[in-house]
Amino acid sequence: MSVKIRRIMKKLSQKELAKVVGISNVTLVKIEKGNFDNVKFGTLKKIAELLDSSIEELFLSES
Repeated sequence: MSVKIRRIMKKLSQKELAKVVGISNVTLVKIEKGNFDNVKFGTLKKIAELLDSSIEELFLSES
């Protein structure tokens, strides 16, 4: 499941999620589009935790 879909399901705006994670809105948009190659592992972990998901489900699955 994508980060964007999971974020929407949790009723969080991009701005809210970015603020809690400590990243810019621009970075979150890139992550939601699948461009997370240069994002720190800790940031991906925070996103997964806040969205009640796993890193594997959000960032490593093909769907």
